[in-house]
This record gives sequence, C-alpha cells and structure tokens, in this order.
Amino acid sequence: MAIKETVTLAHLNITCALILKKKNQTKKRRTMRSLLKITVLLFCVQAGEGYWLRTLLDTDLRDEERRGGDGEEKEGSGRQLERAIRVPRSAESPCALHSILLQVRDLGLGYDSDETVLFKYCSGTCPRLASNHDLTLTNLLQSGVLQYTGHWHHQPCCRPTHHEDIAFLDNHHRWHKVEKLSAADCVCMG
Repeated sequence: MAIKETVTLAHLNITCALILKKKNQTKKRRTMRSLLKITVLLFCVQAGEGYWLRTLLDTDLRDEERRGGDGEEKEGSGRQLERAIRVPRSAESPCALHSILLQVRDLGLGYDSDETVLFKYCSGTCPRLASNHDLTLTNLLQSGVLQYTGHWHHQPCCRPTHHEDIAFLDNHHRWHKVEKLSAADCVCMG
C-alpha cells in the first residue's frame, strides 16, 4: 500500500510539474507573440502602412476569443494595445482600383443613353513618406525663406497610371467612344 501511494504521489508531482511547465511555455509563447506583434506594428507604422494595424489587433482578439478567454484584461494584452493605438479610418483603405456600375447619363458628359457601363476609379490613402525635398521645403517654409501659397500638397495622391476607353450606344442608336474615361491601374503619386 505504501509503495502504491508513493508511486501515485510521484506521478502526481510529475503531472503537476508538467502542467506548470506547460503553463510557463504558454505564457512565454504569449509574451513572444505580443513582442512580435509590437515589432511588426512599429515597423508598419514607420513604413506608413497603418492599415495593417487593425488586422493585427483584430486577429489577436479573435485568437483570444477562440481560446476561450475569460474576458479579463491581463497586463500586456492586445486589448490594452488596441486602446492605446487607434488607427485612423482613412488608413483602412489603401490606394486601389475600385469600380461602380453607372448609367452613361450619370457620367456627366452630356450623352443621352440608358446603357450601363462599368466605371473604374482610383481611391484610397497613400503613405506619407518624407523625402529630403519635403524636409528641406518644410524648413524653408518655417524659416520664412519661402512663402506658403496653398498650392503644395502635403501627401501623395491616389491617381490612375493608365486609362481605358469606353464605348456605348446612345438612345438614338449611335455608337460613341470616350477615350481615357475609366482608370486601368492606380498608384500613389507625389
């Protein structure tokens, strides 16, 4: 009987040690995952790609919910990070090609047509990366060497690089071709 109790106690001690070791590994993994996410976050913010931030934080919260999180906030959790760093809404949609179905008359070009066309356009935000020119220009404006005229843009714009022609039939059964009406590709300029 004493041998069986000793074996059971030894087995219990080993089991407890394994559970504690597993908890420590899980805690270390969470800590490393948090550090990795913060590193990626800082890189993304530095590179001007802030729209990745929301995805990163949402993934962290979904993972925690899947693991059956108890809802308590622990020190260093992703929820505190989410509250501390807010992503502007404009950062959620990077410069990209979008499309919309419109009637030709809604294009505002004066054509009388009931036909529907696919109009493609560029929209979204562009990362602001300061060049040496931007830094020099800012210094010259602040020192008063140059006067601000309101014509300088402070951020790159999402613009088409190529355009497509659109052809349609008007209500009088005549074909029309409008050159370079729809965007074909987009890029940040400026």
